[in-house]
Amino acid sequence: MRGTGPRTRPRLVLAGPVGLIGLLAVALVLRVVALGLDGHSGDVLVISRWAETLARVGPWGFYAHSSSIYPALLYLYWPMGVLLDGEALELAIKGSSIPFDLALGVLLFVLVRRLAGPWRGLAAAGLYLLNPAVLIAGPMWGQIDAAGTLLLVAALAALAWPRFALAAALAVLAGLVKPQFGLVLLPVFVVAVREWRTHGRREPMLRVAAGAFGTYLAVTLPLLLDPIRLVNVVVENADMKPFASVSAPNPWALLIGYRVPDDGYVLVGVALLLAGLVAALLPLRRGRDLWTLLAVGTLIVFAFYFLPTRVHERYLFPAIALLAPFAATSRWSLAAYIAISLAFAASLMASLSMSMPQSFGRLPFADVLLTTAGLWAQGLILASAASAQVWLMLRRTARPSVR
Repeated sequence: MRGTGPRTRPRLVLAGPVGLIGLLAVALVLRVVALGLDGHSGDVLVISRWAETLARVGPWGFYAHSSSIYPALLYLYWPMGVLLDGEALELAIKGSSIPFDLALGVLLFVLVRRLAGPWRGLAAAGLYLLNPAVLIAGPMWGQIDAAGTLLLVAALAALAWPRFALAAALAVLAGLVKPQFGLVLLPVFVVAVREWRTHGRREPMLRVAAGAFGTYLAVTLPLLLDPIRLVNVVVENADMKPFASVSAPNPWALLIGYRVPDDGYVLVGVALLLAGLVAALLPLRRGRDLWTLLAVGTLIVFAFYFLPTRVHERYLFPAIALLAPFAATSRWSLAAYIAISLAFAASLMASLSMSMPQSFGRLPFADVLLTTAGLWAQGLILASAASAQVWLMLRRTARPSVR
C-alpha cells in the first residue's frame, strides 16, 4: 500500500503536528523580530490611550470619556492598561496580533488538511504565517486585523458544517472587532434564508437571530453602548477622512488620487459597494461547501476594498487568509496570491511612509512607492491579481466535484 512505507512515515509526521509546531515556532520568531521595528506610533498611541482610559474608568465608563469603533477589542486592551504602562504597554499593543496570527495559522491548517490533505494544510498555514504583509500589518504596524480575520474565517467554517448559531455569533463578534469584518454576517443570513425558502426550515433563521443578538448584547451591555451610539461612532469615524482613497491603491486612488475629497463620488462608491456585495453572494446559489464560502468571503473583502471611497490600506488584510487555501491547492492561484501579497505589502509600506515620514520617509524605496508610477504599479498588480483570483475561484467552485 502506498503511503505506509518507512520512507513516507517521516514525511507524514512532518506534514502533521510536528511540522505545524515547527512552522508556528518560525512564525513566532519572525513576529518577535518585527516587534522591534518601527511601526505606526500614532495608532499605538491612540490604543494606549484607550487602554489607560479603560484602566481608569472601566469598560462601563469608556464611551463617556472616549470613543472607539472596535468595542470587542476594548476587553483585550483593558487588562493591558491595568497591568502595564509606558513602553511595556506599547510593546504589548504591538504584539497583540501575534496569538491571533498563530491561531489563524492553526485554523487554516485544520481546514485545508480536511479538504486537501496534510501537506497542503501546512502550505496554507505557511502562506499566511510567513506572509510579509501579515508581518507588516500586525506586529510591526501595531494593528490587530488578525483578530477579526480569525473570527471571519471561523464563521465561514461554522456555516459550512453547519452551525448557524455559532456562525452568527462569530460574525457579529468579528464586526464588533472591526465593522468591515461584520459583513461576513451576509452569507450567514443568506444561507439561513435559503434553508427556510428551500426546505421550509425556520430553525436556522432562529439560531442565527439568537447567536447574533446574544453576542451583540454580551459585548455591548458592559460597555453601556447602545446601537444608535455605535452607528454614530462608526459614521463619525468614516467622516473623519472623507477622501476618494485614504491610503489604499484601489481604482479610486488611481483615478482620483490619495486624500482627495470624495464630494460627488461617495454615493457612487456606496452604490458600487452594494452591487458588489450582492454579486459576492451569488455563488451561494450553488451551495454552501467550505470552498464556496471562502470564495464568497474573499469576494466580499474585494468588494469592500476596490469599490467604495474612503478605503484604508489594511481593508484587504482578510483576503490574505481567505485565499491561502486556494493558493495551497492550485499553482495558478499561488501565482496570483504571491502577486497580491507583495503588492499589498508594498502598499502598507507606502502608507507608513505617508503617515510616518520621520520613520519611513528615509528608507531608500519610500520615494519610489509614493510616486505616480509606484502607485499605479501597486494598484494594477492588486486589481489584476484579484481579478485572476476571482476567475480561478469561480471556476473551481462551479465544479460539481468540489467538497
